[in-house]
Amino acid sequence: MALRFSNPRSVAEGAELPRNKIDDIDRKILRALQENGRASTREIAEKLGKLSKVAVSYRIRRLKRCGVLEGFYAKVNSQKLGRGFLFVTSLVLVNKGPASTRTIQKIAALKGVQSIYLTFGDFDAVVIARTSDAIAARDLVYRMFRTGGVQSSRTLIVHTLVKESLEVDI
Repeated sequence: MALRFSNPRSVAEGAELPRNKIDDIDRKILRALQENGRASTREIAEKLGKLSKVAVSYRIRRLKRCGVLEGFYAKVNSQKLGRGFLFVTSLVLVNKGPASTRTIQKIAALKGVQSIYLTFGDFDAVVIARTSDAIAARDLVYRMFRTGGVQSSRTLIVHTLVKESLEVDI
């Protein structure tokens, strides 16, 4: 699995729609898709009331081409699949900057890792992961260390999930 770091310029190159040219209709379409990623173009057109389903379809394709709309996801209940143990681990890496890429790629490939954020400050990366229980979480953190690129970590165990979202305020 190759971890790709997106370059903001590469998204815009050859695109029809500069990021600062998203209009109110595009925003309404994006909001509708965030509410229901399975909504049909007809349903979105009806909700907006002023566009045909062909026009909605065109705008969705344009938003995809420009990289504004990256994909559609199913919200899976991790608790019901035996992955309800949520934890956040902050990592200090041995290597800094581009030299840490290999370590981050190895950690990203570990089963249970959901998200990794590279950060400035006291830690180099923050990992959000889900496992079946505390023992599996401990083992996952140990596997992060076995990549050879982790110097130290601090782990927080989540006891109550208040909000979890991929939505962007549009």
